[in-house]
Amino acid sequence: MHILTLVVSQQGELAIVFGELLRKLWSAGRTSLAPRAFKAKLARFAPQFSGYNQHDSQLPFGLIFCTKELLAFLLDGLHEDLNRVRSKPYIEAKDADGRPDVEFAEECWKNHKSRNDSIIVDVCQVRLFCFTVSCIQIFL
Repeated sequence: MHILTLVVSQQGELAIVFGELLRKLWSAGRTSLAPRAFKAKLARFAPQFSGYNQHDSQLPFGLIFCTKELLAFLLDGLHEDLNRVRSKPYIEAKDADGRPDVEFAEECWKNHKSRNDSIIVDVCQVRLFCFTVSCIQIFL
């Protein structure tokens, strides 16, 4: 897998340490694991996750918010590290201008993919796009 080293990425460091964590988690005979290297790298790029506090867990839904924030940062960081697009083209955002929703959605997806093409987009975002287009088609 190719790792991109753009300014917006973590220079591949997050993807590498996450891959090592997954490798260790799935290795045979493993009974427990302390993800210290992953946590240290995560804290380096996102200081809000440093330390061992549970952040907003005292508030209602605080732990859920913290988990969502962690997952959003992790997925975005992995996407940027693994993005296959080396030079992102400028694309002017256009309005639907009365076009059918499906046609406009396909144009938006094509534009998005011209700047964002990673395994994260392939696995996570494409499912959301397909679901959205299917729902639009059902209700039209």
